[in-house]
Amino acid sequence: MDYRDWFPMLWRERHRALDACRDVTAEEWRREHGFASGSLQKLFAHIVECERGWITEEVLGGTFVRLDEAGIDRLYADPASTRRRSEEITAATQRVVAEFVPARLHEQRSGLTRDNSPGTFTVEEILLHLCTHELRHQGQIQAMLRLLGKKAPNLDWI
Repeated sequence: MDYRDWFPMLWRERHRALDACRDVTAEEWRREHGFASGSLQKLFAHIVECERGWITEEVLGGTFVRLDEAGIDRLYADPASTRRRSEEITAATQRVVAEFVPARLHEQRSGLTRDNSPGTFTVEEILLHLCTHELRHQGQIQAMLRLLGKKAPNLDWI
């Protein structure tokens, strides 16, 4: 297994988590829980936009513009719009995985570390970071759903 296998599993489980959010109310979608990014809306936005940022800016060398609150409200208004946004970003990541895995994983990129200091990473480190980042947040999504009294899906890969 490699990233060509891992990312489709991440996206499959992301969409299963979004499917579990279909019956949340607008208030529940935006309810602040006091951990992670606060609400289901903001947590899904964080997951997808981090993927967009690392792929766009660090791997491809493009310009990444962070969304403001209005952008999050517009693009992540509900689980259905969140899924559409996720699919847009997935398409870009699929292109990167096809282009870089396995032959170009060693290429170096510059970016910012978690404490916002300059760092150098391989494309492989960036892709691994994206995988572990999403896995951690999928657990937080499950916790938020349970706090709302919803049935949280088992997001294990096997």
